[in-house]
Amino acid sequence: MNNKKKKKVLILGASSDIGIEIIKKYLNEKYKILAHYNKGNKYFFNFAKNNKDIDLIKFDFLKSFSKLERLVKNKEFRNCDVLINALGYLKEIDYTKVKVDEIDKALKVNFYPSFVFTQSLGQKMVKRKWGRIVNLGSIGVKYGGGAKNSPYAISKHSLEFFPSHIQKWAKKNVLVNTIRVGLTDTKIHLKLKSKNMQKRINLVPLKRMADKHEIANFVFFLGSDRNSYISNQVIRISGGE
Repeated sequence: MNNKKKKKVLILGASSDIGIEIIKKYLNEKYKILAHYNKGNKYFFNFAKNNKDIDLIKFDFLKSFSKLERLVKNKEFRNCDVLINALGYLKEIDYTKVKVDEIDKALKVNFYPSFVFTQSLGQKMVKRKWGRIVNLGSIGVKYGGGAKNSPYAISKHSLEFFPSHIQKWAKKNVLVNTIRVGLTDTKIHLKLKSKNMQKRINLVPLKRMADKHEIANFVFFLGSDRNSYISNQVIRISGGE
């Protein structure tokens, strides 16, 4: 990318643990970053403030969902070369008590933004004949979300659907993939009780969580010109699960 205009990547859910690692990876490769966040944290804001190649975008997909289709039309998104969907909404609730409203909330964060941004940005990528889109799904889909995470699993499973229209984008060098992310050393997993977490880790053949860097490295591979032949795939990074 030397002596060329910097490519631009939009990262949805950039303030998450994995999102921050993805930002670092793209910065190291001289990309311009559009980093979406909802709440963020002190480390995220300090990190972003000290990098001139990061522009922050605040948006709450739950509270402002009705404005989503207007948001995607903002001029700052027009020339995005890469879209990374790292959004994650997880609220534990017993399957027998799940209401449609809870499924809808999960879809509003985990699926609908990816669908709308892929639809809009993807068409622009097709016109420019280059683009990469990577969705972060979940290994939880394999287990149906377990006893308490079915809305999350339903919404993440939606990211594994590639309409035939998107499949045709590959011939224009616009490659779209979803990663089934396994147990990863992030705050969302560390919130679970240590005893329950150890039982969950024992289901992983490698007997450990993934490191955030391992996920970010593969996201960058799929979401850059290093990936030249993988598209419309669901790829597991899950320690052998």
